[in-house]
Amino acid sequence: MRKLLTVLGIATAGFGFSQNSISLDSCISWSKKNYPLIKQNEITLQQTEQNEKGIRENWLPKLSFMGQATYNTEVVQFNFPGMDLKFPHDAYLTSLSLEQTIIDGGLTKSQHNVEKLSSELTIQQNEVELYKLVERVNQLYVNVLLGRENLRILELYKEDLSNRAKNMKAGVDNGLVLSSSLDELEAEILKTDQNIIESKFQLEGLYKTLTLYIGKPVDENTVLTETPIGGTAARIEIQRPEMKIFDLQSKLLDARFKQINVNAIPRVTVGAAGNYGRPGPNFINQELRFFGSANLTIRWNISSLYGLKREKTKVELNKSLIDIQKEAFLFNIESSLNTQTAQLSALAQMIEKDDIIIEKRHNVTSTATAQMENGKITVVNYLSQLNAELQAKLNKKVHEIRRMNAISTINATSGSIKF
Repeated sequence: MRKLLTVLGIATAGFGFSQNSISLDSCISWSKKNYPLIKQNEITLQQTEQNEKGIRENWLPKLSFMGQATYNTEVVQFNFPGMDLKFPHDAYLTSLSLEQTIIDGGLTKSQHNVEKLSSELTIQQNEVELYKLVERVNQLYVNVLLGRENLRILELYKEDLSNRAKNMKAGVDNGLVLSSSLDELEAEILKTDQNIIESKFQLEGLYKTLTLYIGKPVDENTVLTETPIGGTAARIEIQRPEMKIFDLQSKLLDARFKQINVNAIPRVTVGAAGNYGRPGPNFINQELRFFGSANLTIRWNISSLYGLKREKTKVELNKSLIDIQKEAFLFNIESSLNTQTAQLSALAQMIEKDDIIIEKRHNVTSTATAQMENGKITVVNYLSQLNAELQAKLNKKVHEIRRMNAISTINATSGSIKF
C-alpha cells in the first residue's frame, strides 16, 4: 500500500458529465483572461495611441509667440552737416510666427512604422509571458485528476477492507478466527482513513489554486474532462509565440534603419511671421508699427550620410544574432518534442498491457480472499495481493492521464493550440 500512496492519483472516469463540467482548454483560456498581466496589453495600446498622436502632430502648423524688450548702450548715430540723427536706445518686438512642413522626407511615416512595430513587439513579449500559464494550468489540472484517482482508489481499498472486517468479526465472535487478525484489518482501515484525510487536504489546496488561476470555482463536484490541450491529436508543427517575436525584431531593425536613411533627406518648410515693434527691417523708421515676413526653408543634415554604411552593417549583424537565437530556440523545441513523442509512444504500449495485468491481479486477489477466509494465509498476505491489484488499476489510470498530459505537453511545446 505504501507504493500506492506515493502516487498522486487521477480523477475517475466514472464521474460523468454535468453542467458543472470544465475542460483543460477552457481553463487555459480563462486563466489568460484572468491573469493580471493581460492588462499590460491594453496599457501598451493606449501608450501607442498617444505616441502616434504625437507623431501625427509633425504635420500640424507650428505656431509660436515671442515678446522682447531690449536696451542698448550704443546705437547707430548719423552726424552729417545739417543733420543730427539719433536712434533710441530701447527696442521692442512682439512676434507671432507660423511654420508648416510641406516635405518631411518620409520622417513621419518611418516614425509611425517604428512605433507600430515597437508596440506589436511589446505585446508579443507579453504574450510569451502569458504562454507560461499553459504549463502551470496544465500541471494543476493533471494534479487534480491524479489526486481524485488516488482518493477513489483509497476509498475502494477501505470499502474492501471494511467488508472483509465484517466477515472476519463473525468468525472472531464464533471463535473461528483470532482477534489479532481482525485488529490487523481494523488498523489498516484506520491507516487508510488517515491517507484519505491527507488526500482530501491536498485536493482542496489544488482546487483553490486552480480557482485562483481561472477565476471560476472548482471543487469536488466539478467534472474535469480528460481531453488534452488542443484536442486528442499530438501536433508537432512549431507555432510558438516566440517565433513572431523573432520576426518582429527583424522588422523593427529594418524600420529603424529606414528612419536613419530618412534623416539624410532634405526637409522643406514654409513660414510666416507677423510682428509689432521697433525697429523693423527698415531701422531708419523708429515708430512702433506692424511689419511681417515669409520664408521657404530647406534643411539638409548632410553629416547624417557619414554613418549610413556603419548603421547598415550594425543592422545586418543584429539580424544575424536574431537568426542564431531563432535557430537555437527551434533546436531546443525540436529536441523536447523528440523526447515527448517517444514518451507518448511508450505510454501507448504500456496501457495495452495494463488490462492484462489488472485481470491477472484480480484472479490472484480472488484466490487470496478465499484462502484468507479459510485460514490458509494471513491477513498480511491477503493485503499484499489486494494492494497489488489496486496498484495495477491505479497504474492504468495514471498511464492514461500521463498519455493525456503527454499530448498536452507536445501541443503546448509546439504551440499548436489556441491561446
